[in-house]
Amino acid sequence: MKAVCIALVALAIPLVLCYDEKFDKVDVDKIIGDDNLFTGYINCMLDKGPCDLEHSEEFKKILPEVIATSCAKCTPIQRNHVRKTVKAIGEKRPDEFKIFKSKYDPNGQHEAAFTSFLIGTD
Repeated sequence: MKAVCIALVALAIPLVLCYDEKFDKVDVDKIIGDDNLFTGYINCMLDKGPCDLEHSEEFKKILPEVIATSCAKCTPIQRNHVRKTVKAIGEKRPDEFKIFKSKYDPNGQHEAAFTSFLIGTD
């Protein structure tokens, strides 16, 4: 019985410690490469438009935690996606990037750790 409990806990840990693997399958390159799609996701995150694109509402809900923890619950693929997306916002949309930073880290308390995460590799 004890072994069964340990096995169940071991199987449940990834479910608690990681974000859903469905986010691994998101085509980030397609989103970044399609200006309308990219704008739709950014508008959702910044409360400028609806969150009706695939997973956009879920992304918006977990985004504060992703920033606060430097993507601690992300899978390696998700970490890569976050890095790529945040870099694209900074490069392609610097004005919206400033708004993004002020909305999700208004006091800059996560900036150093999140920046380290962004330039890091797994």
